[in-house]
Amino acid sequence: MKKLIIIIIIIASALLNLNAQYPDTKIVMSAMKDELTRSMKELKLENLQKPYYIEYQLKVMGEYNASAFLGNLTNSSSGFNYILNVSVRVGDYQFDNSNFLDIGFSFFGSTDDEERFTNRRIPEEINYDILRRQLWLATDAAYKQSSEVYSKKVASIKNLTRKDSIPDYSIVKPSKSYDTTNKFDFQFDYFIKLIKELSNQFSGLPQIYTSKVNFEYLPTRIYYLNSEGIEYIKDEHFSGIEAICFTQTEKGIPIAQHYSVYSRQPKNLPSKDSLRRAINEIAIKLIAKTSQSSLEDSYNGPVIVEGQAAGEIISRVFAPNLIAQREKLSEGMIASFGGRFNAFQKKIGGRVLPEFISVFDKPKELNYKSTELVGYYTIDDQGIEPKNVTLVDNGFLKTLLNDRTPIKRVMESNGHRRGGVPMFSNLFFFLDSTKTFSNQDLKKKLLELVKQRELPFGIIIRKVMNQNIFSTSLMSQTYGAISFLIDQNSIPIVEAYKIYPDGREELLKNVQINSLSHQSFKDILFGSKEIYVHNLLAQNPGGGFGSEGSAWIPSSIISPSLLFEDLEITNVDKDIPKPPFLSNPIKN
Repeated sequence: MKKLIIIIIIIASALLNLNAQYPDTKIVMSAMKDELTRSMKELKLENLQKPYYIEYQLKVMGEYNASAFLGNLTNSSSGFNYILNVSVRVGDYQFDNSNFLDIGFSFFGSTDDEERFTNRRIPEEINYDILRRQLWLATDAAYKQSSEVYSKKVASIKNLTRKDSIPDYSIVKPSKSYDTTNKFDFQFDYFIKLIKELSNQFSGLPQIYTSKVNFEYLPTRIYYLNSEGIEYIKDEHFSGIEAICFTQTEKGIPIAQHYSVYSRQPKNLPSKDSLRRAINEIAIKLIAKTSQSSLEDSYNGPVIVEGQAAGEIISRVFAPNLIAQREKLSEGMIASFGGRFNAFQKKIGGRVLPEFISVFDKPKELNYKSTELVGYYTIDDQGIEPKNVTLVDNGFLKTLLNDRTPIKRVMESNGHRRGGVPMFSNLFFFLDSTKTFSNQDLKKKLLELVKQRELPFGIIIRKVMNQNIFSTSLMSQTYGAISFLIDQNSIPIVEAYKIYPDGREELLKNVQINSLSHQSFKDILFGSKEIYVHNLLAQNPGGGFGSEGSAWIPSSIISPSLLFEDLEITNVDKDIPKPPFLSNPIKN
C-alpha cells in the first residue's frame, strides 16, 4: 500500500511540475492590457503617425526531446522557453507598413542596436512588473521599425502606378476565446526508455550503417491580446516518434528508410508493440533494397501513388498552392520572393483538378474515423475561429486559405493562420465514388493502361521521402551523405515497385518522381476506396527569401491512393559517394 501511495505522489508531482511552468493568467493578461492601453494612448514619435494597431503574443513553449542510437541515449533535453512577439502597425487598415519587403531588414536586420520584438526570450519567472518592462521595450522597438518601413513604403509607391488598392489588413470584430487543457498525462522517463528499446532493434544489423530514433513533445500555451479587443488563451500540443535508417549499396548508392507517427498528446501514440513492428519493417525493407535493381531507362506511363506517398505529394506539390499569397511591394518594384506556390492566386473559378475531385479544409475535425488528425485547432493565430472551406468543388477552384491579409479574390480571413502564416490544416482530398475502386481493382486499371500503351510494366509508389525527416534527422545523422538524393523538381522515392502484367511486383531502388507539378494532378484517372490519413510536419509554403513563420507546421492529408495517367520516374543519376572501405564493426 505504501509503495502505491509513493507512486501516486511521484506521478502527481510530475504532472504538477509541468503545469507549474505556466504563469498566472491574471498577471499575464493584466500586464498585457495595461501596457497595450498605455502604448496606444502615448506612443508617438515626432513627425510620425501613432500606431493604429498593436498585438501582443506570449508563448510558453515546452520542449521534451530525446534521441537514441543502438539502444543508447544520445540526447535528452527538457524545459520551457518564454517567447514574446509584438506587432505594431502604423498607418491605417487601408495602407500600413505591412506587405512591404525591406531588403535591408531582411538581410541585415535593423540598422540600430535595438531590442528584439519577435521571438524575444524573456525570463521564466514572470511577474507583473517584469512582463510590463519586456512589453515596453519590445513595443518601442517594433514601433520604431514599423515607422521606418512605413516611410519607405510611402516613398516607394511614388514611383509606381498602383492598380491594386485592396486594404493591407482586414477589420474584424472583438472576441474572446479560450481553449486550454490543464491536465497532462505525460511521463518523459517512459519515452526515454521506449526510444532506447526501439533503437536497439537496429543492433546486430551490420548492413545498416546508421540509424536513430527520436521522440518529441511540444506543449505550448499562448496568451494573446490586440488593440481591437481580440483576446485568447489556447494550448497547442504536438508529439511524435521518428525512426530513420541509412546504408549504401556495394556500388555506393545511398538508400534510406524512415518511419514517423505524430499525435497531439504522447498518450495517443501507438503501443510499444506496434512501434517495434514498424521499426522492424523499415529495417527489413532497407536491407532488402540493397540487392534490388534500378530502372534501366526512365519510365513515362501510368503510376499508382498509394497511402503515405499520395499524402506526401499532395502536401508538397498541390496543397501549398491553395494558400493565399499577397505580393509585396519593395523599394520601387513588386516583390514575389518565395512564390514557388503561387499557381492558383489568379485561378479562382478555373479548373485545377479533374471534375470528379473535390478538396476541403476542415480545421476542427479531431479525427477521421479512428485516426487522430494533427492539423486540428479551434483558434487561429489571430484569434479567429477557423472555417471549414471548400477549396475545390468538382475540379474547380472556389477560394484560397487566408488570414487577415486580403488578396483580390479573398478579402476576409477564413481563420487559417497557423505557425505565423496562412496554412492548410486537415486537408480532405476526395474523389467521386464512381471513380474509386478497391486496391486490387485499381491495380487492374493500371495494368489495363500498361497493356494499351504496350509497356512491359507499370509502377506503384508506396512511400516517398518526407521533407522534414530528410532535412533534419537524415541529413544530420548521415553527415550530409543523403544529400545525394537532392535534385531540383524531383521527389526521392523510398518504396517503388514494378508491377508486371501477371501481377508480380519487383522492388526498385534509387528512383525519383521527376517534374511533378500541380498540373500533373489533372492526370488523375481513379482512386482507391480506402482512405489514408497522412499526419506530417508540412513545410511552410512561404519557403524562401523574406518568408515568415515556423518552418514546419503540423498538418493532415486525408486522401485515397491515386492512379495517374502519366508520371515520369527516373533513376537518381548523380556522382555516387564511395562507401566505407572497411566493413561495419558492429556485428551480431
